[in-house]
Amino acid sequence: MNEEGLEIAVEYCFPCNYYPRTAWMVSEILNDIQEDVKSLTLIPGSDGRFEWTVNGELVFSKAALDRFPEIDELKELVYGKLHAE
Repeated sequence: MNEEGLEIAVEYCFPCNYYPRTAWMVSEILNDIQEDVKSLTLIPGSDGRFEWTVNGELVFSKAALDRFPEIDELKELVYGKLHAE
């Protein structure tokens, strides 16, 4: 286990039914780096939100980019935080 570990928070639009996509992406991430994750928080939101924050830093925002991430893109953004500090 990484001493520090990643703190991941995912806010997803509950009324938009983004939960299945969120659950799938979280599963893909955890399959690879579960031992490096200190905490994972799922936050049901609204207004089309789909935002990933790692260690307090926003790494992906659907609102900013007007699209969902590709899974490989999201993995790169999250995994990149493993060696960032």
